[in-house]
Order: sequence, then C-alpha cells, then structure tokens
Amino acid sequence: MKSRPRPISQGDVAAACGLSEMTVSRVLRGQRGVSPATIASVQAAARDLGYVPNRIAGALAGARVPLVAVIVPGLSNMVFPEVLMGLAEGLEGSGLQPVLGLGNYDSATEERVLAELLAWRPSAVVLTGLEHGARTREMLVRAAVPVVEIMDCDGPGIDCVVGLSQRAAGQDMGRAVLEAGYRNAVLLQSGQQGDRRQESRLAGFAEVLEGAGVPILGRLAYDGPSSVPKGRALAEAAITRWPEAEFLYCTNDMIAAGALFALQAAGRAVPGQTGLAGFSGLEILAGLAPRIATTDTRRFEIGRKAGEVILARLEGAAPGLRHEIAPRLDPGETLRR
Repeated sequence: MKSRPRPISQGDVAAACGLSEMTVSRVLRGQRGVSPATIASVQAAARDLGYVPNRIAGALAGARVPLVAVIVPGLSNMVFPEVLMGLAEGLEGSGLQPVLGLGNYDSATEERVLAELLAWRPSAVVLTGLEHGARTREMLVRAAVPVVEIMDCDGPGIDCVVGLSQRAAGQDMGRAVLEAGYRNAVLLQSGQQGDRRQESRLAGFAEVLEGAGVPILGRLAYDGPSSVPKGRALAEAAITRWPEAEFLYCTNDMIAAGALFALQAAGRAVPGQTGLAGFSGLEILAGLAPRIATTDTRRFEIGRKAGEVILARLEGAAPGLRHEIAPRLDPGETLRR
C-alpha cells in the first residue's frame, strides 16, 4: 500500500534555508525583530516547498487565527457580495482573511453560526445590523476581539459601527416622492420578521408622506429571498387591490425590477401614471428602461471602511469607532413625473 505524503513542516523550511526553527516560526508568525534578508529567505523557502502554516495549532497555543468572522443575513439579493469585496480590500496586505457565515435574518441562527465561527478563534468579528440576541452579545464580550456592526447606524453598537441611517434614507426618498407630486403610495416589502433595517427605512418613508397628508394605502410582503418574479407578483397584486396607487416603494432593487415589469404589462405609464423606487443601487437597474429610482447604499465603501476599522482596532485604537456612510438617492427615470 502506497504511503500518503506527509505535510511540509517548519523544520523542512528551516532546513531548506539554513535557519533555526525558532527563527522560521518568528518569520511565519509575522513577529518583529527579524532582518528583511532573513524574512525573504524564509518566505522563499516556504513558497518553494509549498508550506502551509497550521493555524489551528497556533490557536491552540493561545494565538488568534488570522481570520475575520463575517455574518451576513444572506447572499440572494446581491447586496452583501459587494460588502465582502470592500471588506477584502480594506484588509488587503494585513494577512487577515474573511470567513463567512449566514444568519438568515434569524437571531437564533446568527447565535449558532457565531458560536461555530468563534470556535476558530478569529481575530475580529463583523455582524450585520445592530439587533442581536443576548447570548450573541455575551459571546462577543467574552471573545474580547474587535467587533464591527455594518449597514446600520441608527442606534448604539457593541463596539464599532460602520453603516448608514436607514431611517434617513427612507425619509430622503419620501421627500423626493412628495416633490415629484405623487400620492397614494404602496409599500412592497420582505416578510422577514428580523429585518430591522427594512422596518426603519419604511418607517422613515411613511413618516414623511403621512406627515404631509399623503396616505400609505397599504403594504404587501413576500416570503423567502428577493427575486424579480416575486416583485412582479407583488406589484400585480398591489395595483389590483389599490388601482388608485400612484407610487410603489420597494424594499430593494430586485423587487423594484419585477414591479416595473408588472406595471408595464398592465399598461401603466412609468413614471407618468405610477412612480417606482427600490433600494440598494444594484447594477441590474442600469440595463432597464426606464431606469428605476433607488438609493445607493455604498456597500463597497461600507465593507472597506469596516476592514480599515478592524485593522485600526487591532493596532490599538480605542473601542467605539463609528463611521456613518451617507447614502446617495438616485432618481433614475421613475421618480420624476
């Protein structure tokens, strides 16, 4: 029976470059006090041999693993991939790598996923939103690592916060709708009970319209992940139930894209007869005619700033760093009457 090849060890790297294992270990751990020539020699030998460090062994020895635990609600609506790309850029050159978990807009799931990720002793944690269960907060306190909450800044954070004001974003869209002269709005939203950011945004929108005497006719919600077909079905139901509706405000751009198709199929002039807006600023809207109004949440910038905040905290910055990223309202072609 053919024996399996053994993994390359630090001893092999030390033998290849003629140095002690202690020196090689210091270089591979990124410790200071080693000459540039020695670092280059060790790195070259490790690369030539195909050496892969045993991070678990390092964690068992008491060191943190160079991973950043990231928990997002999901990946179905194309919002969070851009956040992750920004985070990777913000961490570029640090040796830290994001590792992903999905919370599914459920506090119990988020708690379970966090416990599993913390078992790997990550160097930092990134969570979505500001609402978390008591046990999640307790685990983070005990972990004693930098924590960054992203995408929302309407409230206090556990440690650091990087995001936008969801309520203010909804209020901005509400004012734009009033200025365009629309009345009788309908809200098309997700049925996810744990999506506090959506609720805050829609509350801000409704607050502005109702404060000006413009009624919100009602809300319709869909179950599960966002999709264009769900947006179309929701909009069809909305204009059937409320034919007097003049504006549809959608929880995200995927739903708004489907709503546009429904309005066009029903023969409604957009934006002349019915206005429409989404949220997030996804590239999918660029190919639609007319181009749907939306709010650019600057997801890449949020991710990048989160990475920069993590590095600052690991380098000794005090807890509580806070960065509000201003969203940009894009009127597109479905908001101006």
